[in-house]
Amino acid sequence: MIKIIFMFIFFIHSFLAFSAELSLINTREGKKLAFIEKRKDYFITEWDILVEPASKTTESSDKSNSRRFGRWKDGIIPFVVDDSIPNKDRIFQAIDYFHENTKIRLVEKTSQSDYVFFKNNGSSDCSSFIGKKGGKQVIHISDWCEKGSIIHEVLHALGFNHEQSRPDRNKFIKIHWSNIQFKYIFNFFRSPFARSYGEFDMDSIMLYPSFNGFAKNPDKPTMSLRTGETWMAQREKMSEQDLMGLEEFYNPEFE
Repeated sequence: MIKIIFMFIFFIHSFLAFSAELSLINTREGKKLAFIEKRKDYFITEWDILVEPASKTTESSDKSNSRRFGRWKDGIIPFVVDDSIPNKDRIFQAIDYFHENTKIRLVEKTSQSDYVFFKNNGSSDCSSFIGKKGGKQVIHISDWCEKGSIIHEVLHALGFNHEQSRPDRNKFIKIHWSNIQFKYIFNFFRSPFARSYGEFDMDSIMLYPSFNGFAKNPDKPTMSLRTGETWMAQREKMSEQDLMGLEEFYNPEFE
């Protein structure tokens, strides 16, 4: 009996510590179940992916979800930069990177109704929706978000998911569930809207590091290769596979 009581207490404590809720969200494939976390006036999953609970949309907007969450026409993203963001150069450095290395073009907004708004998010997170959402689409820029992290967030807006969330990831990496803080476990579930390209890419700018802030013991990894090896995340540039995946996704033949 005492053992059962302790197990019950542990379960209640764990449940209360869990920071996410299971909710239907809108994706380009329609409504999907996912664990989401409320931050300020928005919802997030996988630490930096903005999501829109299905309950927040109207019936008329529901009908167009699968169309709206997807590619930007001709790879062109109109944008506006929040005047209150400090050190705006980091945003323009990220934009220059896309112009110099890809066919994607970010252009200053004029009369376009669909555009990205780089919004000041203070000391909080850098975060972005997956793919084109339609209308004014926020990319949060925190004080610590530098050029490489901004490239990462823009790739989310272009339709890219985290590499470690791809459906086939278990063939390549191991998730160390026992070393993940319970309230952050949902960040390591495979994504309900993940799209992957080629083999698992250890060099991808979309891959999180083995050692991160989700760990119970920061000296131990939350993820490793199946062989036990760990890795550092890079936020310098897109990998060759990132570049090929972007080119494939924005190939006119697939429009």
